[in-house]
Amino acid sequence: MIQHVRRKLASALPAVPEVNIPISSLLQTAVESVLQIRLRFGTVLMAGLIVTALVRPEAIPPHALFTFSLALCADRSGLVYLKIRRLR
Repeated sequence: MIQHVRRKLASALPAVPEVNIPISSLLQTAVESVLQIRLRFGTVLMAGLIVTALVRPEAIPPHALFTFSLALCADRSGLVYLKIRRLR
């Protein structure tokens, strides 16, 4: 009974084209080293705020610095640099 239902569903749905997904080159070759650097925008902005608050304390009020720090800690956007060296 279940085979009949599957056949009806298979005939009603559009055919899925066969696509070969290549295996990552990481899995195909030996890896010597991997370097990954993650730079979060919130961290860069927070460092700038702290330096500004240390150089000119009157520029940023303490409550504003606290509010900015909470908002920047929640920010997860950033840049990722990935370098893979393979054996030759």
